[in-house]
Amino acid sequence: MSKLPPEFAALEPFSDWCLPLESQRNLRRVSLGFAEINAFAEAMLPQVEAICAHIDAHRAEDGSYDRESLNLFHMLLSLAEVAPAIESYDPEVEVVDGYDTRKFVPDETHKLRPAI
Repeated sequence: MSKLPPEFAALEPFSDWCLPLESQRNLRRVSLGFAEINAFAEAMLPQVEAICAHIDAHRAEDGSYDRESLNLFHMLLSLAEVAPAIESYDPEVEVVDGYDTRKFVPDETHKLRPAI
């Protein structure tokens, strides 16, 4: 069963990046090698504008999304998660001699967290 809208079927091999929580996206980033996160980014980057247009067009009046569009949105957030590693840490996935980001635990239930 597809997790993504049909027009983004080419991204289906990367659907494991459909992660709703920041902590999940961070853990996936630091758990994979650089080649894997780079392959994900290279698949996503050419489609970013189309993804954003799709997400904008499929937002319901109450602000909700259908499951496939929400998964696509979560993949876009995952792209934002891996971007610093690709742009700045190559070939590492974390800052060398930096703080272990797994120790940073965001409050994903905070009342000011944006509703998605």
